[in-house]
This record gives sequence, C-alpha cells and structure tokens, in this order.
Amino acid sequence: MARPDRATFRLPAWALFLPIMLLFLITPLATVAAGWGVLFIVPLVGLVWVLITRTTATGARLTTYGLLGRRRMDWVDLDRLEVRDSRWVVAVGTEGRRVRLPMVRQHDLRRLIEVSGGSLKINEPETGQVLEPDAAGQQESDLAPAGADSGQEVPASDVRAGRPAEPSS
Repeated sequence: MARPDRATFRLPAWALFLPIMLLFLITPLATVAAGWGVLFIVPLVGLVWVLITRTTATGARLTTYGLLGRRRMDWVDLDRLEVRDSRWVVAVGTEGRRVRLPMVRQHDLRRLIEVSGGSLKINEPETGQVLEPDAAGQQESDLAPAGADSGQEVPASDVRAGRPAEPSS
C-alpha cells in the first residue's frame, strides 16, 4: 500500500446544517427592527468557522487553519503529540511551542503517522496513560501515571517524533 502524501482533517459536510439552520431561526428576530440585523453575523461566523477550520498534514509539515489565520509546524520541529480526553490533539514543538490540531482526534493518529513518513512513532503504555521514566530508566509505577499525585492533567496517549522519551526531572 502506498503511503499517502497528504491528509486533511475537517468537519464533515453535514456540519454546515447548524449555521444554515441558525440563519433560518434568527431571521424572524433579526428582521424585527433595523438594529437587530447584526444577529445575522452569528450564523455567518459559524458557517465560516465550519468551512475554514481544518488541519492539513503533508510529508514535510502540519498546518492548521482557523478564523485567526494559519499555523505551521515542521515534522522536524515536533517533539510529541498529546491527546487529552476527547479534545483535539496538541502538537508540542521541541522548544515547547504548542499547536492545537483542530479536527484531529485520537483515532486519527494512525493516519497522521502514515502521512509523516516515519517521523512519528507511537509511545503508548498499556494502561492508556503516559508514564514518565524515572532517572534509572524504569517506570515510576505500573498503575499511577506521572503527575497523578501533583494533580496535573496527564495525556491519555503520547506520540513521539522519532526521539526517545526524556527522563523526568
């Protein structure tokens, strides 16, 4: 099977239904008086958001598009991908820069790895949580994820960009 050279993650076409339906529901209220016409901005912004917001992955980089512009991150600048609960995947750069990847969910990681051309590899423990190795190179606990005692959120999955996991400090 040939490796795909591009993948685009976006909302499905049926997501356009909500802003279009909102347009019809707002029309009676927006036409009551002259000042109420500004309500038409709400479905318009929703429509633009559905059409524009996406993540595109190529063999060289990740690009996210949103209402505020686009953000890019090359695969070589990527340290890891974080998945927390059911939110979008977050790309973390080697210098700590974080880029939210809209429309990319945990089940999309395999497709993202295929497009990266081997730049990414999965580093997922059996418990489904990221376990940081201690200074001796062994995991702190088989049951408690790193950061569980400090109250911080722990990613459910971790994908590393071709680099070994760094020991926790």
